[in-house]
Amino acid sequence: MPSKREGKERTPEDVRKVIKTAKLHESELTEITQILRFPEASQRNNNLRLMLLDNNILKDIEEGNPIVFKGDPDENVVLCTDNKTYDVKEAETSNSFLLVPNLLFAASTGLDETIANNSMEDSDSSFERSNTSLNISNDSDDKPPRKIVNKDIVNTFFTYYELKPCKPRLSKLSKLLESTTFQGLELEYKIDKSKLLDYKAILHKVQASRVELDEELTNIQAIEVDGHYRLLEFDYEFRVLSYMLDLIEENSWPLDRVSKEVTLDSLKDLAPMCVLEAMFGFYTLKSAEEMGVQYYRYKEDKVCRFLARVLLRSAGRFNLFEFMQAWSDSVPEGMTTNESLLSGIALIDKNVTPQVIWGFSENELPEDINERFRILFHTKPKWTVDEISPYIQSYATEKLNVNALLTKHARASTQDGVRVFSAKHMN
Repeated sequence: MPSKREGKERTPEDVRKVIKTAKLHESELTEITQILRFPEASQRNNNLRLMLLDNNILKDIEEGNPIVFKGDPDENVVLCTDNKTYDVKEAETSNSFLLVPNLLFAASTGLDETIANNSMEDSDSSFERSNTSLNISNDSDDKPPRKIVNKDIVNTFFTYYELKPCKPRLSKLSKLLESTTFQGLELEYKIDKSKLLDYKAILHKVQASRVELDEELTNIQAIEVDGHYRLLEFDYEFRVLSYMLDLIEENSWPLDRVSKEVTLDSLKDLAPMCVLEAMFGFYTLKSAEEMGVQYYRYKEDKVCRFLARVLLRSAGRFNLFEFMQAWSDSVPEGMTTNESLLSGIALIDKNVTPQVIWGFSENELPEDINERFRILFHTKPKWTVDEISPYIQSYATEKLNVNALLTKHARASTQDGVRVFSAKHMN
């Protein structure tokens, strides 16, 4: 029963008039009437917002787990729990919401007892009473006590914030770390120390949960050096990896019997131990354990792809046959190279003589998906699904897979019995 804060306070008689107008029978109601009072404009609390939460976020709040809003002024805000990221959008409500602290509900007003008493009557009597109550005067002497309780409305809401799970926005991470790439201790004097970031600073700046951020730091091979996260400069990473791989031949190790202890001890004077340990973790897997000694093997595909990138860094196009031979010669003996490992880092043209290959890395393309498609189709007019997938996979979601992205941004056709995709709008 809303009312203005100023003016005459509601009395039990005022309430009874409203009950009569509403064609209700007072004996079927509890004795407590709550009067909702709207605040003056100057007294409204405009700092409050409504959010629609899913069960996961609600559980985090109830358990006292942190939830954080993230976003710079030029970014759309997201909400991050410990392991998920949510997009935050403002939505309008079909009806206004009134926020009333300490509003009394059924159990607190004795309504449960009233319902229980009414339920003892048979259904016919109850039906008859409901009809008769429309004509019963509330002015009779047999009036139940009526208690007036004033409740102040804190604010009225016409919008709320809707939270939808989304992919973490991680592209900013590499940009934050690019200016402080680690190139070796001898070149640390070139680094602007004010741009070095520790984990706390990164977590604050990047729109991702802690779990998602940790996964991406591993994915981009960020290394913690003296408390700050750093990317390895490409040539420096190649140098350290070469040191590591050379030990296989020097020690006549089988590919699945690489010793971590010997590797770190042999190279401790050539690179910081934090770099060696991180690199060994990035490029190896546990293989066998013999007599209490744990052995490792190098991730063959990862090593081969990195060494392919080394060869592809030279500008221009390469004869495909000569490239494949040089690539095979560059990897440790026993490792096998094949074209499938070049997905996302190189393009091959087999329609010319001789066949050629050139570097074309996914992580060097624009973030904007429309601009990315423009460059893809400018570089190569027609793509198969397998060829283009590595360059757009990062934009796929549970509801929008690669095929759906291609349907939206490209035009499908058939060439020599093979489905290919080209620019949707030809110039």
